[in-house]
Parts: sequence; structure tokens; C-alpha cells
Amino acid sequence: MLKKDLKSVGCLYALNKIYIVFLVWLARDILYPILPAATDGLHPNVVLDSLIHWDAGWFLRIAGQGYDFDSAPFFPMFPWLIRLFKIITGDGAVAGFLISNTALLIACCFLYLMVKEDYGEKIANTTIFVMLFFPTAIFFTSIYSEAVLLAFALASIYFARRGNWLPAVLMGACAALTRNIGVVLFVALLYRQYQSTNYRINLKKALPLLAIPASLIIFMFTLWVETGDPLAFAHSLNREYWGYRHFAYPGAGQLLNLSLFFYNNNFYSLFESSMAIIFLFIVIISFKYLKDKSQLIFLVLAFLIPFSSVVDNVPLGMPRYILVLFPGYITIALLLHKYNLNQVYSVISIFSFSVISVMFVAGRWIS
Repeated sequence: MLKKDLKSVGCLYALNKIYIVFLVWLARDILYPILPAATDGLHPNVVLDSLIHWDAGWFLRIAGQGYDFDSAPFFPMFPWLIRLFKIITGDGAVAGFLISNTALLIACCFLYLMVKEDYGEKIANTTIFVMLFFPTAIFFTSIYSEAVLLAFALASIYFARRGNWLPAVLMGACAALTRNIGVVLFVALLYRQYQSTNYRINLKKALPLLAIPASLIIFMFTLWVETGDPLAFAHSLNREYWGYRHFAYPGAGQLLNLSLFFYNNNFYSLFESSMAIIFLFIVIISFKYLKDKSQLIFLVLAFLIPFSSVVDNVPLGMPRYILVLFPGYITIALLLHKYNLNQVYSVISIFSFSVISVMFVAGRWIS
């Protein structure tokens, strides 16, 4: 049975990768006259070079040179892994792609197994399709931390569901060192443990979960050694270089985006806010559809963190930040089967994924 499950996941995963290579060819060779591709020239391989943009360069820079104040907002787990695997590959970019794409496959396997356990094989297959061909899923394939965070978060919840708390906490700590929203796994796992002890708090069992937020001390120590400021990840963001990023009330950033659209004709801002509002709807209805409440807790808290963030006068990047909110994919799959919308959604999703991926390859800002 496990072999059959892995085969189902592997087929969808392989289809996704083959299609992305096709889209790179389409953007670079066919559409170039009307959509010139702008690349950073960081790798001689045309496919890899076409997928290295923006944050990918930052991760490669940290992996190769360490931290400075400008790069401090990027959490360290992914650059550390790139540095480690570079010993094997001899190429930082190849290491980054290998890590991201392997992590995505691992994430697909964990997600498939959990969804199949709760909802059955059909919903599990649809969930994996929804995730792999989500409009902005191209970031899973590039040298971005989304796939790595997703793999750690899913592994953490998977092991917690089975009462294997040591690997659950270890994976949760790794997630927290990959991106800031990984910290919310502490709350999700705490609730899962609360459930497993007949809705009673067992302080002795709960104490090890503190290793998840405490793992940030490792990041702070790294920044202290390399920049002299253990809180550089926060201080760096709150300045002009990163758009004075700060927390506000939920939806504040999207109200700013809409004002940028109405007053400055910034159509990307409309795209970002539309994605954020649609996913907000998914989060809300997930209260009705998700069986695993620890997944729901992760979904809500991990959504609220970027949804409550503001970057002055520039879009925040919600279309990318929502990528790791895997419980939302489960809800979408359940809705598609309930209302028989699989074929309609597939056409819309693949079209959106294609357009956004081509724009990404061409070096157009999409998140």
C-alpha cells in the first residue's frame, strides 16, 4: 500500500517538474520577443539560471559568505543546508535546487499520508495536485525556503500525530530555524499533546516542546557572532532597505495594497490582495472542514503573521507566504470534491500556474 501511495505522489511530482522545464523553454525560447527574460546569470545551466531570482540570490550569498546586516532577515536553516550539500555537489546553486526539490517531494509524501488517513485516497491525490499546481507554486522549485519549511512542518505534525514527540519536536525546531512562522508549530503540537492526554495539560510532556521557540536562540547567537546584533533579523527589516516592515493589525498590509492599486495603478497590489482575501476565505471555512485541529491552529496562526505585516509603499508578498499553509490545500480539495469542481479548478489552476511561472522565469516580480 505504501508503495502505491508513493507512486501516486511521485507521478504528480514528476509531472510538475517536467511541466516547469517546458515552461522555462517556453519563456526563454518562444516568448522572449514579447517577454524578454531578465536573469541574474548565476548559473551556466539555462533551466537553473532561469529559476534563480531575488531571495534565491540572498540564500546563496548567506551560504557562501555568511550573514551581514542586510541579509539578517533570512533564517539560517536553508543556507546551512546549502553550505552542507555544497560539499557534495561542489556548486551552491545545484545544492540549493537539490534541497528545495527533495524537500518538496518529502513534503508531498507526508501530506499525502496524513490526508489519506483522514479523508481517503481521492482527497489525498487532489490535495497534492492543488499544492503542486497552486498559482505561485513555482517558488517550491526555486532556491527558496518554502519547500524546506513545508517538509519540516509536515514531518513535525506527522510524527506528533503518532506520538513520536522527539522527532516531532526536532522537526519543529528545524522549521522554526527555516522561517519565522515555523514557531507556531509549538502551539499546534501543544494542542495535539493536550488532545492525546484526554484534554489535560501534562507539564512534564509539554516542556520539551519549548525547544521549538527556543531554537531561535541559535539564530540569534549566529547573528550576534556575524553581525554583532542578536536581533538583527528584526532590526534589519524595520528600515528603508526592507521597506520598514512591521506588524500591525490583521489586513493592514492588504488595505495598503488596495490603496496602491486605486491611487498608483499598481496592478500587482491588486493581485496580492486578491490572493490574500481568497485564502482568508479558505482559512475561515477550514474551521468547518478540517478534522485535525492542530493543522487548523497551524493554518490560522501561520496565516495571521504575514497577514498582519506591513511593508510601507510596496506589496508584502502574500501570494508566496501562503504557499506553506498546507491545511488550506486540504480544504480546497474537500470543496472541489463536494461541489464537483475538480476539472474546472484544474484548468484555472494550471493556467494561473503557467502564467505566473513564465513571469517568474522572465524575471517579473510576482511575490
